[in-house]
Amino acid sequence: MSSATISAEHVAWPPLHPFLACIVATCLTSAMLTDIAYASTAVMMWADFSAWLISAGTILAWLFGLVGLIEFGVRPALRTRHHVLPYAIGNLVVIVLATINMLIHTRDAWTSVVPTGLVLSILTVVTLLATAWFAVSVVSSDRVEVIRS
Repeated sequence: MSSATISAEHVAWPPLHPFLACIVATCLTSAMLTDIAYASTAVMMWADFSAWLISAGTILAWLFGLVGLIEFGVRPALRTRHHVLPYAIGNLVVIVLATINMLIHTRDAWTSVVPTGLVLSILTVVTLLATAWFAVSVVSSDRVEVIRS
């Protein structure tokens, strides 16, 4: 096979963790919005929504971290990217904040959200935004990865 010929078996799978990152970010950002709604209205439905969204986002964040770690191990090109360390640290911070926030949201009613849960939700979303900036340089150029034999 010449170096110009590329077979289907030599094209790598696209990275999975960016897909999971979108779902995690959606859950945790929605949780922050429902925390704000609960703090403003004291309607228990918003606190319930927050608890479910944070739980789903946290479980998926742990899965995201595991998939990212596996992809980091099997894709040597990712290890050479410029912002990979801040990206990984930012995601680890998000996982820790979301886990603590999930535990805070197990409390009853008002104390599950105000003030600690709301502050943790805001910090989580701010960290997600910072991590998303690093993600662009880490994963965007990995759209097509060709392995030549």
